[in-house]
Amino acid sequence: MDKFDLAIIGAGPGGYVASIRAAQLGLKTVIIEKDNIGGTCLNVGCIPTKVLIKNAEILHELRNAGNRGIEVSVPQVNMPKINNMKNKTVNQLRNGVQMLLKANGVKIIKGEAKVISNDRMIVNDEKISFKNLIIATGSSNFMPPIPGIDSIDVLTSTEILDLDRVPESLAIIGGGVIGCEFATIFNSFGSKVVIVEMLPNIVPSMDKDISSALKKKLTAEGVNIHTNCRVTEIYKENNIYKLLLSGEKNQVIEASDVLVSVGRKANLKGLESLGLEMDSGNRYINVNERLETSVKNVYAIGDVTGKMMLAHVATAQGIAAVENIAGKQNSISYDIVPSCIYTIPEVSSVGMTEEKAREMYEELLIGRFPMAACGRAIAMGENDGFTKLIADKKSGKVLGCHIIGPNATEIIGQVALLMSTGGTLSDIEKTIFAHPTISETIHEAADLASGQPIHILQ
Repeated sequence: MDKFDLAIIGAGPGGYVASIRAAQLGLKTVIIEKDNIGGTCLNVGCIPTKVLIKNAEILHELRNAGNRGIEVSVPQVNMPKINNMKNKTVNQLRNGVQMLLKANGVKIIKGEAKVISNDRMIVNDEKISFKNLIIATGSSNFMPPIPGIDSIDVLTSTEILDLDRVPESLAIIGGGVIGCEFATIFNSFGSKVVIVEMLPNIVPSMDKDISSALKKKLTAEGVNIHTNCRVTEIYKENNIYKLLLSGEKNQVIEASDVLVSVGRKANLKGLESLGLEMDSGNRYINVNERLETSVKNVYAIGDVTGKMMLAHVATAQGIAAVENIAGKQNSISYDIVPSCIYTIPEVSSVGMTEEKAREMYEELLIGRFPMAACGRAIAMGENDGFTKLIADKKSGKVLGCHIIGPNATEIIGQVALLMSTGGTLSDIEKTIFAHPTISETIHEAADLASGQPIHILQ
């Protein structure tokens, strides 16, 4: 029987990073993965969708090139070639991760793990013994209990990545991050897109100003959005999907394809014998600040914890869990975690929304600087959106930042770094930002919040 200091189930962005750090710390490590190295993010999530988003951005640029004095013919979308590019990108990164694992001496086992106890498991009929276990099994698409959905072929975020055609029309159930990103992609590719969201706002976890601005922009680009609506039934008639809606309007919408993107569920198969303590909804594994579960020497990271279903959170948790196993002290704070949405324009956020901040602080300072007043954004022809800073009036401490506009996902890290050191509006104002850049809007928003704007009237 093979014996390891650490066994990790799941080789996604949490698991594979944890295994590399474990090897660096001298732990004999094995990682078990039933599918492809890299997990959902690399194979059917973050990375392949960004390939498609880049193509959507190129199409967006080409369609607006005439406004910049560049004449181009009507672009054509070739889905097989797009898929080939996507697959090459995924394969390159997957091979890179496998190389890193092997170079660090991590043993890789392809198979499905069945845990027997807190020190043993079976994979491919082989018994494996370990001192510590990290559960990094991730999550999978959740299928809502809509009448008729089980009897027809609907798409999830996995299957839609392999379409060899552009849908004539696409109905998206769920207006969260995934739904809005795919709406952006296929609207740019030429599909007639409709989003159905049961809550009052799309991307409901975001600041309401961001949600409102994104809805306005998507609608202007031709996406039809229904909020406060539920799909009460789905059926297929003459090769057309029909969705019955109830809410503000009872109606039927039709589409050639349907994408379901209403959330994800933790992958818990093979862990039953551990008797892990779960959350109140019995959906996710409870962990403490050290990522320890209720079972001795068993840790959990990533989506199975239900903390924040983001790849970079899983990575941070993986490093923390391993360092705790190795005798170091590490814990995770979820207060300062950037979130990104790859729509057109991009969206990013870190810290509190305005709504949350008003619940916790007596008085706020808020600065909202429009991209329409940013020289770089205007030069790019991408002047929709804004940068919004939220701070405590008493201390000036920055509590949150929300950006919708070009390069939003690339510059949010600047504010996250500032917030991680307890930074204030004054710290931003004393910092010299390069000109002309989109990041200048952070400085301008701080000036606005402090009541001394330069490039806009208050």
